[in-house]
Amino acid sequence: MSTTTQINQEGINVLSLFDGISCAKLALEKAGIKINKYYSSEICPHALAIQNHHYSGDTNHIQLGDVCKIDGIELREEIDIIIFGSPCTQLSSVNSKDRNGLEGNESKLFYEALRILKDIYIFAPLSKKIYFLMENVWSMNKKDKDEITKELTSIFDDTKLVMINSADVAPANRRRLYWTNIPNIGVPEPIEVKYQDIVVNGHVDREKANVLLGSNITLTNGIFRYYKMNIGNLIYKDKEFAESSTEQKLLAYPFILHKSGYEGKSRSGFGEYDFPNGCYRLPSVLECERLMTIPDGYVSDVPSVSKTNKLKAIGLAMTVDVIAGLVANLKH
Repeated sequence: MSTTTQINQEGINVLSLFDGISCAKLALEKAGIKINKYYSSEICPHALAIQNHHYSGDTNHIQLGDVCKIDGIELREEIDIIIFGSPCTQLSSVNSKDRNGLEGNESKLFYEALRILKDIYIFAPLSKKIYFLMENVWSMNKKDKDEITKELTSIFDDTKLVMINSADVAPANRRRLYWTNIPNIGVPEPIEVKYQDIVVNGHVDREKANVLLGSNITLTNGIFRYYKMNIGNLIYKDKEFAESSTEQKLLAYPFILHKSGYEGKSRSGFGEYDFPNGCYRLPSVLECERLMTIPDGYVSDVPSVSKTNKLKAIGLAMTVDVIAGLVANLKH
């Protein structure tokens, strides 16, 4: 039986490192790939709460905990594909205070993933083909990008590197680098989906949302950060205001805020789709799911996690439809 037939009929065993809310699992399922066992390495309690909400009764969803404590040799006969996005904290250009790259306190965890990859590859049965897919930020410096490429190629000589902006298939920008040895991968075919298409109410001023971060901006002076630093995402109450120029918005907003009487969270009592400052609101948890092509309700319907921690978990996730497109060729 061919490897392709085995994958289609028998399914695969997956190891997802730094698994977060298990978007790799969502992507594989969306690509139509059967999963026999899904090993998840994650330590964030909020991400684990979201996992447990969906998979606590699933005996094939196996939580392994800390990536530093995983013995790859023990998994050598099980795993067919390793998927991971090691921490980008010190690699990302957003972190202007600490850009130590792969030497950074969190980003150096790449080497733990590398250790596990080596152990599984080296000690796996000779007849077994091991696949991998790694995601990380496009904005890392060349030195770190070259180091990652060198290390991965030393294990898998068929390693390829591509840059994909999630905006090709999602309503938000998210430029990421992907290293993989999955055959015949490429940039996904663009899909026409806009930021405005996924909002529940209100109006936006751009075709694609900004990249999602772990935290957004405020409902008091966030509009200034939004335009001057290009950070966060806004949804406006009025279409006319959304379509006005940036200069007009920045001039008019202080008067609208003053008229609304809004002074910050301590005086709040509003819902996700209200406009307490009289001008704009931030995307809801549901809308952030849609920005990352995560199924509606997958995060937003989890009762045991706060809104703040839901948004952080989504901000750290993978874009499901991008990963689904990359792994799809495992079937073909």
